[in-house]
Amino acid sequence: MLRELFKTKPLTNNSLVDVLRVESLTLKKYKMKTFKAFKLTLLVIAFGILAGGFYSCSNKSQKKSNESPELSEELIEQEVEEYVYPLPSTFEVTNMLNEIEASYIFDIANDPENVGNYFTEKSRAVNLGIYIADLAYATTYNQTSEIQDYFRAIEKLTRELDLSAAFSGDLPEQISENINDKEKLTDIVTNVFQDAYSFMNEQGRTELSYLVLAGTVYEGLYLTTHMSENTFQNPRLIETILFQKQHIQELGEMMEEYLDSEILSETWQDISAINDIYALEEGTTSMTEEQIEKLTETIMQIRNKHVQ
Repeated sequence: MLRELFKTKPLTNNSLVDVLRVESLTLKKYKMKTFKAFKLTLLVIAFGILAGGFYSCSNKSQKKSNESPELSEELIEQEVEEYVYPLPSTFEVTNMLNEIEASYIFDIANDPENVGNYFTEKSRAVNLGIYIADLAYATTYNQTSEIQDYFRAIEKLTRELDLSAAFSGDLPEQISENINDKEKLTDIVTNVFQDAYSFMNEQGRTELSYLVLAGTVYEGLYLTTHMSENTFQNPRLIETILFQKQHIQELGEMMEEYLDSEILSETWQDISAINDIYALEEGTTSMTEEQIEKLTETIMQIRNKHVQ
């Protein structure tokens, strides 16, 4: 795509930004764990192209008194990161649960029948995130019936949130054709995460995208803390809970810019409440029984006010 664009139009600062914006969208073809490495590579390529372009055009640019300002590293990185899904996929959490041989619990996730109960933009966005996490959970455990149910719920919410254009028209067929192929289905569902997040940010709906992220975080932590009645006695579950700590902190930091937002302020407070519990034993690699109990109760209360 870069080669074709350079053939059709001369390289300018603006065209380079356009290239970066287009190229950032191709990241959805990769799994979330490769995003950071890809971004670093893209930055190196971008600066190489930029340097070559400025050198080859130096004679012409000297004659222009109104040449465009040089692109800063911060601007390039902002353009690259703008549409990239910023947190690890929920699959990383559900795969950890599967690896410790935690059984699939059929009634733990949000009932797909509840999808008709959400009427506000906020409730639809948060529950879209919750259902995306539930879809990842069902996919990880090869629960084909549940996969189809959660996908239908996601379809309904994306229509109501005017996000349908984020997905390819044959997405339902892709789901159906690969329903028994876990690896391909995982890739398809992972792309759903990235496509939705990228599209919302393209449309200037960043706050909405953070609500969806919050929903995936809530559900991932809820699933983890409710896998067992004796979570504190299971070191592998504690490890999975701790794995999510950094990502929830990052989400809180991302939301700080929108503290005055009517649609996001309560969600930021809920994320902060979760982070406060993690911080009770800051710097350790384990959690106390009191922390686990508080975290389990807090995430249940937060989630319940959204799913009911």
